[in-house]
Amino acid sequence: MTLAGLSSFSIVMPAFNVIEQRGEVIFRETLESIAASCYHLQHAYPQPLSGELVIVSDGSTDATCAVATAAWPQVVPLQLIGLPTNRGIAAARNIGVRFAKGEVIFFCDADDLYRPEHLFLALSILNQPLPEPYSSSAAPTYFGAVRTGIYCRDRLHPYWHKTLEQTLVLNLAVRREVHEFIGGFPEDDVFRQFRFGAEDAAYAHWLHQFCHTAHLEQQTVEYRRFANSFFDRQLAKFQAAPGTVTLPVDPAEQQHQQQIQEIMTTRLRQLQEQLSQQVR
Repeated sequence: MTLAGLSSFSIVMPAFNVIEQRGEVIFRETLESIAASCYHLQHAYPQPLSGELVIVSDGSTDATCAVATAAWPQVVPLQLIGLPTNRGIAAARNIGVRFAKGEVIFFCDADDLYRPEHLFLALSILNQPLPEPYSSSAAPTYFGAVRTGIYCRDRLHPYWHKTLEQTLVLNLAVRREVHEFIGGFPEDDVFRQFRFGAEDAAYAHWLHQFCHTAHLEQQTVEYRRFANSFFDRQLAKFQAAPGTVTLPVDPAEQQHQQQIQEIMTTRLRQLQEQLSQQVR
């Protein structure tokens, strides 16, 4: 196996009052699933890798930090970061990446699940030179990110299932330099105000413009639905054919959508200009 030299990874998890909102059992299930994936990686990967779990407590006032410390089995080190106030999921992830030591960044919310093979498959792909015609033997390049398949217990329309696989960051592994180039997740207030969230969609929009992304059909993560979550609020749309279900959006939310689109377009243009200056 010809490896690209990646030898470290970090799993970044934002967490806000997880025990209060989801319960300790759900949180422990998430931690146990990540630990199982770390164990599998350590036993299956052909070279030693250093890893860590970075949990960013986003102003939690419940027992989130205490449970995380007690429940994590230290299969890889735990880095626990406590923010004094709630900054939102985008800021929590960005802060987690800044403190993370890994060359490859994974993301997992505090109520979703990894399957054992998730880390192993993603890192194996990222450490392989790009196949033809993307690369040449004279100057091999590498995938900047990997996306795997997502399992959902709810039956979704195939179109929306594929859309989630192209949008969420739960099933994503990304090289640190790619994350840093696109500027991380958007921390603008409008993303927190918008009822359906859009941080993942904006991140994916920028990400796929600037790096080769490998896509694996194997479902290596589970996206779980809970009452009043972003997933739950859009379930009716996700289960229907595109265009057949329209979720009600009030004038304020329409304005939020427009502002989000403008932010996404503006940053994309700035990144394109930045890249053109780098290649001159």
